[in-house]
Amino acid sequence: MRMHHLLLSSRRPRRRLLLPALLPILLAACQAPSGPRPLGPDVPPPPQVVDAFRCNAGESRFALGQVVTPALLDEARDRTGARSAVTVKAGETPSPADPLRLLIQVDAQGKMNGARCG
Repeated sequence: MRMHHLLLSSRRPRRRLLLPALLPILLAACQAPSGPRPLGPDVPPPPQVVDAFRCNAGESRFALGQVVTPALLDEARDRTGARSAVTVKAGETPSPADPLRLLIQVDAQGKMNGARCG
């Protein structure tokens, strides 16, 4: 029994010396790297997404009262900045709605009588 007590007492001082020696190593592993940070001021801003298309239905006024042809529809789309253009009858709204689509409203004779985006 005495021998066992002597062995335990001789190991305890080693553990007490080992912990202070390892503490700086363990703390160093928790520190942040000293290099540039990913969200710091040195990182350039992300690229801006710019949509080249904008629908401005007012720019299609030139076609009011004209029979809508494919060429006229293309010209109206180009002038308004819309991504696409379609003809609709009064009260119609194509699904799904698209704010970059020009809707040319036509009467029974196929003449343009209004325009909107959607």
